[in-house]
Amino acid sequence: MVEGKPVISKRVVTLAIAATTAGTLPVFLTGALSVQIRASLHLNKAATGFLVALFFASATVTSLTSGRLAEKIGSEMVMKVATALAGINLIGITLFASSFLWMAVFLAIAGMSNGALQPSVNMFVAGAIPPSRQGFAFGIKQAAIPTATLLAGLAVPLVALTIGWRFAYLAAGIFAFVISFAIPKPTMGHVRLPSGVSASGDFSVAPLVMLAFAMALGAGAANAMGAYLVENAVHVGFNPGDAGLLVVIGSISGLISRLYSGHRADQRSHGHFKVTAAMVGIGAIGYFMFASQAIIFLIPATVVGYAAGWGWNGLYNFAVVKNHPNAPGRATGITQSGAYVGSVVGPIAFGIVVQDVSFSAAWVGAAVLAGLSSIFMVIGRNMLIKSRQTLSPG
Repeated sequence: MVEGKPVISKRVVTLAIAATTAGTLPVFLTGALSVQIRASLHLNKAATGFLVALFFASATVTSLTSGRLAEKIGSEMVMKVATALAGINLIGITLFASSFLWMAVFLAIAGMSNGALQPSVNMFVAGAIPPSRQGFAFGIKQAAIPTATLLAGLAVPLVALTIGWRFAYLAAGIFAFVISFAIPKPTMGHVRLPSGVSASGDFSVAPLVMLAFAMALGAGAANAMGAYLVENAVHVGFNPGDAGLLVVIGSISGLISRLYSGHRADQRSHGHFKVTAAMVGIGAIGYFMFASQAIIFLIPATVVGYAAGWGWNGLYNFAVVKNHPNAPGRATGITQSGAYVGSVVGPIAFGIVVQDVSFSAAWVGAAVLAGLSSIFMVIGRNMLIKSRQTLSPG
């Protein structure tokens, strides 16, 4: 340990990023492998958006309830069950997904496991990492998302175009089972309240609902990008293998962004929601660049979209936890449900606009959502400040 600077537990962050990766791989593999899956199952372009949306719709249900459950039985227990369920569904897709209906069934169940997983992982990190290092810890944990998209992107040229797309799901399923076995029994990672402090003492629902709404808008735009980046790249002239590598570039950008923003958060005492609002606003610029449909803009748009438009999630979760230290599971469960709702509407709307109008129009819509998200993040922050003054007068 460095003098005066607590060290982040490598075991905790490794399990957090691995569990989060396992929980999100089903949906990101579906987005990255959409060209091969559509050809194999005879689906139209809008089908990808519906499948991605279904995953997040089912996640909304469990996200709202799993935070309290994790506080009761332990975050590790929820993590073990959720990652095992993710593995079952990944193997199920490998063996039995022969139509849109089967893909929908497996992704719906996988979404429920992911919805239960995310608040429990947030609680796991909050209970095991010193507050002075939680910004970076949440940045590492949320780096699991671009890690999952990176793996999904690599799966296109390395697996889907060589031995078949189903083998990518098989490898992901094995990974999920390994992580499930590696997660310990509930012995650490619990939220321990200071003596005499109520779990609801810092809990005001209205600001969280507004922050969830802001997260819905930003996540809706970002997940539409994740679902359709490969499709769009192929549409403008990339071959499928290069399009998959474009996802890798974006994922690395998002990973670096989440780690850096988390590191910087530990050096600030406040203003975290302002930073996330600025990031998602910058992400809108990337979406406008996509709207040009010019090949020359695809790489810079991908970097901006992933680094800013999708790089704020870890900092956002950290800000929510920092403002609700006695109920991190429930607080992030509410805000994360917003992300899932947005991730339902975003890909569906994007896919419909692509199918009926154009990719350009869909990207303009994503940019508008990101801009509105930035505005409502600031509004939610102001509501949170006012609620703190009400709950803690003087």
